[in-house]
Amino acid sequence: ASLTMMLTLTRTVPHAKALFGQLCLGPEIIAVTLEDPPGEGKGAIPAGSYRVILTYSRRFQALLPELVAVPGFTGIRIHAGNKKEDTEGCILVGRYQSGEGEIADSRLALGMLLTRWPEWHDGVIEIKAA
Repeated sequence: ASLTMMLTLTRTVPHAKALFGQLCLGPEIIAVTLEDPPGEGKGAIPAGSYRVILTYSRRFQALLPELVAVPGFTGIRIHAGNKKEDTEGCILVGRYQSGEGEIADSRLALGMLLTRWPEWHDGVIEIKAA
């Protein structure tokens, strides 16, 4: 039997400075998320379901979750960062929203997600629109 649980990113109200969301593993909220607000940078990833795998990032010199085959995007990952300047089209994770356009404790949140990789690796992340 597969232990893989679905990751779900539910976006909350878009803010002028960032697009926030909640990342759940199965029924459990495990992080808050931050993405580029609509119309800035690459904008947000299109809502939908994507395969998510753990692969090596040259940029971060680390194994990180990668979303496979996102339309119009390449190399989309979930990684640590605190504000939209850190995203480059990717999904940032944190423990809580710390300001108008920021999240905090992102390394802790990423660490927890990575620790639990057997639960989501080679599974699906569903991204829901705000």
